[in-house]
Amino acid sequence: MSLNIKKKHLVHCTQAALFTMALASCGGGDGSDTTTKPPIETPPAVDTTPNNYNFVDQTNLANSIEVISNEITVSGINSNTTISITGGEYSINDGAYTSAAGTVSNNQKVRVKALSSATSATTVNAVLTIGGVSDTFSITTAEAVVVIPPSGIQVDINFDTKHSVGGIETFDRQKFITIHSSPSENDWGENDGQSRNAPNEDPDLMVNFVTDNDVYFGRITGSISWALRNVNEDPTKTGFVDEASATKAGGNFRWTYANSTAKKHVDARLPQIKARALDMIQGAQQHPYWPEGTNINALTGNAWSFSQTNTQAEPLGTATGHFISQYLSKFFKNNDTDAWETKPKYFEVMNEPLYDLTTVRNPSDANYVTPLAAFKFHNTIKAEVRKVAQNDDIQVGGYTVAFPDFDKDNFQRWEDRDKLFIDTSGAEMDFYSIHLYDFPCLGNTEKYRSGSNMEATMDMMENYSRIAIGEMKPYVISEYGAASHCERSLGWTPKKDTLVMRATNKMLMSFLERPDVIAKTIPFIVVKAEWGRTTQNGVSIPYGPRLMVQKFERTGVTSETEWVYSDIALFYNLWAEVNGTRVDTWSSDLDIQVDAYVDGDDAYIILNNLEFDEADVNLNAFGIDTANISAVNIKHLKTDNWTSSLEESNTSSLPDSVTLDGEGTMIIKVTYNTDITVNQTSEETKYYSSDFKQAITANTAITFDINDVVVGSNGEAVLRLGIGRDHGKSLTPTVRVNTTEVTVPVDFRGYDQETGAVNPGRDNYFGVIEIPVALTALQEDNTVTIQFTDSGGFVSTAALQVFNSSQALTRTK
Repeated sequence: MSLNIKKKHLVHCTQAALFTMALASCGGGDGSDTTTKPPIETPPAVDTTPNNYNFVDQTNLANSIEVISNEITVSGINSNTTISITGGEYSINDGAYTSAAGTVSNNQKVRVKALSSATSATTVNAVLTIGGVSDTFSITTAEAVVVIPPSGIQVDINFDTKHSVGGIETFDRQKFITIHSSPSENDWGENDGQSRNAPNEDPDLMVNFVTDNDVYFGRITGSISWALRNVNEDPTKTGFVDEASATKAGGNFRWTYANSTAKKHVDARLPQIKARALDMIQGAQQHPYWPEGTNINALTGNAWSFSQTNTQAEPLGTATGHFISQYLSKFFKNNDTDAWETKPKYFEVMNEPLYDLTTVRNPSDANYVTPLAAFKFHNTIKAEVRKVAQNDDIQVGGYTVAFPDFDKDNFQRWEDRDKLFIDTSGAEMDFYSIHLYDFPCLGNTEKYRSGSNMEATMDMMENYSRIAIGEMKPYVISEYGAASHCERSLGWTPKKDTLVMRATNKMLMSFLERPDVIAKTIPFIVVKAEWGRTTQNGVSIPYGPRLMVQKFERTGVTSETEWVYSDIALFYNLWAEVNGTRVDTWSSDLDIQVDAYVDGDDAYIILNNLEFDEADVNLNAFGIDTANISAVNIKHLKTDNWTSSLEESNTSSLPDSVTLDGEGTMIIKVTYNTDITVNQTSEETKYYSSDFKQAITANTAITFDINDVVVGSNGEAVLRLGIGRDHGKSLTPTVRVNTTEVTVPVDFRGYDQETGAVNPGRDNYFGVIEIPVALTALQEDNTVTIQFTDSGGFVSTAALQVFNSSQALTRTK
């Protein structure tokens, strides 16, 4: 019985007592068993209309976000009732959100969820109705904020974020800080024919130079020629080296290295010097190694030349390869216990073969060499080297191209030479060897390769190699820098050194972006190079670019003959300390190259300017407490009137901005009070398209498929399009990545290739356009669509550079 019924029964009993006073109690009587029963209670009416409820409206919200209301409690009903919503979703008792109509009970709790507008200052209404009673949850986005972008060039450094490229994350000085020399090269000596019988200002030149500047040895091509002059022809096999004479000459060479008391050998045997020559490059020249009858003038007086036989059993180059295999196996150490000179790690079949054998020869001449013949020669040399077991650890490669002008003649040069080399020899070679030079004064032109042109060149090699042979063979960049033709006949000049250092820094910054595919880089900086001295119009002209010059070349005082450093030494002074783990960097301007490394409590920020004019650069430090910086050292390699200097300054804090000289380089060393914590990651992977080199036709879509891409939840991506076109053609096509149209920037790395600082530039444009792409636009398999409004030229490559990071990367925009 309900409480209400009990109360009504009590009232009834009280009223009955007024009339029957004799009764002992209400419910008594005259002693009979008759009792008084209450009336039957009528059940309450069904009530499905709830009490009013209220949602608290929200304002000043971000655009396009989910917003959840306050919680209300359903009351005032005694039966289940209907619930529905428009403009949002509801949840009962923290259950799943739904927009479907349903039922709700008394005392249940309800929340509403809605998506804020994509437009600023706009209200979205979600109307909830329970049993006919409604309330509106209104959410309003904030007023649009006008963001004024930061002025100037922004450079961001995330000190706490390790940046790995294809799994490589450290600065490898052995790979990148090198010189075109060996430890036992005659150029390091003094008071002899290789030094014009003059002394070195520093009697310990070689040891001090490489240890003070932390430099590694790179390449030499003279040693093999010395060996060839000291062997005989096989008396039983015309055109082949006598193996017994190679054994004898090799033994003499090894003994001299291990026992000579000459300073160059004593220094070369020092442990700290031997450790800097563990991955040397050696190679052959065209003459006399290309078999065309060039005499080999042995010291024994036995003149001979390599066999020119070209049969299936003895392909052209077999005799040359046989000698090379003897040289590599008999003139160097073959195990860890030998005290002899370390075997070269890389052997280039021939230095720049096509220039001398093909380019400068007339195709109608009998001595003209086709590129195909030169490439088959490479394969023959490799096979001969591998016939000797002691040579299994030596990598053989080529074709050491002098001028990788892939776009020449509308990419016909690529088809006739470089593509043909990969098709013919790519699978056989252990590495690709290439030379890259800026030509800042070639006649009346400025043909720079640094910047976007070099990016397009390397992307094209990497992309096609992956298509043709399924992998990218490592690069050995055995020469790079600047060939300054306008300074070539002038001897030493500060301008010549400046042009070399500018090009070397620009290119090195690009190489550092590819540590996963580059095996070794050698700037073409030689020591003294008296072997290259020439006479022009009766004037003796030294070779260059040289690390060392005679003092009178600087001072004009003819009696000052000692060897001193040229300005090129400033390049090594600048980079002397850089080391450590690479961390994330970003520049708002592609013409400002930036890289950074953390090494314990030191960090190194490297800036390089591809532009001809100076630039103001804002430095934004993230992932580090700048108040905990104890010292900052700034080295700025700059130029005044074509003379370079290394300007050095010190401060106690990281500057907010710096001014970077035109084509200048700056390295900022930041010393922290404790080791810098690097606990975040950014992993970079480059994905190339399965399509390649497509012709551009006006208003016709070109598609590239880039598949198997791994896309994380944080990070960035860049679409890289290699484009080769005549000047004046569009470089800003309409581009879509899957269904998303992306904005194509109007700027790219380096100069516009049409006009240099003073003179005309390259014959046409060939470079990479780098287009930022949001990660949300990417998927595992991607289709890139490109459409130009005009015809002509090619899209050579398409690649996606994807940076997957452990946290969102901070960018100052």
